[in-house]
Amino acid sequence: MIAFVLALALAAPNPTAIDAPRRAFAGCLKSFESNQLRAKVAVDAYSMAVKAACPAEAQALEDALVRFDVAMGTKRASALSNAQRDVDDYRATSEDRYRDTMAPQ
Repeated sequence: MIAFVLALALAAPNPTAIDAPRRAFAGCLKSFESNQLRAKVAVDAYSMAVKAACPAEAQALEDALVRFDVAMGTKRASALSNAQRDVDDYRATSEDRYRDTMAPQ
């Protein structure tokens, strides 16, 4: 019985597999945001630009999230939708942070 439980635990997907792509995407967005702040890009322009920022990192994160969710038993279509929503949330957070930073004090 203990061997069975141990085998199940070892077979479960490792959530740390998502950490590196998540950090890479968040770091890329932060760098993009900093560059746009230095260039004093208008908020509306940033809102459009951030949607296309860091495409390789965004794809790597989506792929990792989908692999993890599918391994946990989520249907692929739902996993893909969830992953895209996560990436969109990161971009929306960056947009909000940029908007707050550029707001007159």
